[in-house]
Amino acid sequence: MAIVKEVTSFADIKVQIVTSSPGLLVYITKNKYEAKGSDAIWFFDTSFEDRKISFVNSFPDIKIQYVNSKSDAGWKNKTHKLQNRIG
Repeated sequence: MAIVKEVTSFADIKVQIVTSSPGLLVYITKNKYEAKGSDAIWFFDTSFEDRKISFVNSFPDIKIQYVNSKSDAGWKNKTHKLQNRIG
């Protein structure tokens, strides 16, 4: 999700973390430059955000699952409405 900031209200995208049937597999990076322009590699920024996300338990815009390597990250649902619009 490129560079994101977690918020509790007025989110651009509502995200639910799941353990099965995700729409997107996400890798969390510590390097801001790796996340720029990528839907599947996220960097959480507390000072500036390209996108604001809210973690929810129901009615998400996207369901994600975290992965341990960049090579595993990517879209599982190739027709999702947010594809190429997050990063």
